[in-house]
Amino acid sequence: MHIMTSRGDYVHRRTASAIAPDIADRGFEILPMEVTDANEGVGPKAGAKTNVSLRSSYHIMADITAVFNTALKSHNAPPATLHRYSIDRLDEFLKEAYSINARIADLTAYLRAVRPSYLSTAPAPRRPQRQNSSDHKSTQDATQRHLSDTERASIDAEAKTVLRQLHAAVERISQTEQIRQDTASHIALRKRNQGGLGAIGRWAAGGAVTAKSAEEEVEEAKQKMLNAHRESIVWFLQAKLREAGTLQSTMMEIRIQREVEKSKSVLYKAKNSSMAYSQSLDTVSDSENTVAQGQEREVPQLSQEQMELFAQENQDMMKHYQDTLDQVRTAERSLIEISELQSTLVTNLTEQNEHIEQLVQDSFFTTENVGRGNKELKRASERTSGARVLFHSTCAFCAFLVVWDLIF
Repeated sequence: MHIMTSRGDYVHRRTASAIAPDIADRGFEILPMEVTDANEGVGPKAGAKTNVSLRSSYHIMADITAVFNTALKSHNAPPATLHRYSIDRLDEFLKEAYSINARIADLTAYLRAVRPSYLSTAPAPRRPQRQNSSDHKSTQDATQRHLSDTERASIDAEAKTVLRQLHAAVERISQTEQIRQDTASHIALRKRNQGGLGAIGRWAAGGAVTAKSAEEEVEEAKQKMLNAHRESIVWFLQAKLREAGTLQSTMMEIRIQREVEKSKSVLYKAKNSSMAYSQSLDTVSDSENTVAQGQEREVPQLSQEQMELFAQENQDMMKHYQDTLDQVRTAERSLIEISELQSTLVTNLTEQNEHIEQLVQDSFFTTENVGRGNKELKRASERTSGARVLFHSTCAFCAFLVVWDLIF
């Protein structure tokens, strides 16, 4: 058994008991904490109740590693080592999963940072803005400056591209894991059939044709736990990717809604201005009728300058609404693509959830089958097998015939 110190180091229990007086002389005491197995190196051992740790009697959080190692050295014990977690030591599946998770986190953080500027409907500042020489994804640059419609469209397109790439990466590791599971199952089946004489050998040994040995049950349980763990990782990545897609689609929906409201506001102002101009014309006409005292009313004619002004305003308004319509159509296409991606993610999440639940249930059943298989193996070893008796009888009869032929 090993003991974990307050810093996460591990030493033997007897060594800790031997150096306890030295630690106490330096103002520290031994308190309950966590016991670990020597074979595992980390984590609590099942059934272990003895927990030991080191803490200062003066309640000061201090690093006593040097003191602890000195005490260990005085008793000819190896120094305590710190176990550091490193991604480089993991397998390729977990490395790729960590990379995808980091990219999803970066995308989510960027979308949250650029959200205020993206959804802002304030007019562009009159003074030209200083452009940052760094990447356009800089969080500080995105949150502090005004974004044009072109930049918003660029953000939408880039986010959509990243979402597609991440979805493809998650699908790739999911398919790779499925291939690994199929390969492991096929290899286990081949080993099982090649062991001895396969099903005939298991029958001759007294077991059933489809029965599995204790080693096979344990190996199958390990594979099922590994499969459930990796399926959970894929499910988690798909859930995080779905959250990022939902954030992007929500931003686009709010932007479209605000653009439509802004267009309605511009139209309302234009309508009010035209009504005010009509009222002013009516006032002028009434004045002319009063002065003319019954003379024929003359219809006011617009000057050439006023006609050109109204035509220019009409063109500007048509251009504005055409640009808004193009933006709405582009955003609508992007929303449809993101919605399709989210629908695919939801379907995959549902399938992964059902698969994980099935794997968890299978792991419970496998644990029960391992115990039941051990009992069956014990019973089979205790009773005499008919196939075994037949085999020994046949061998004895053949030997008798050979001896009979040699003698006579």
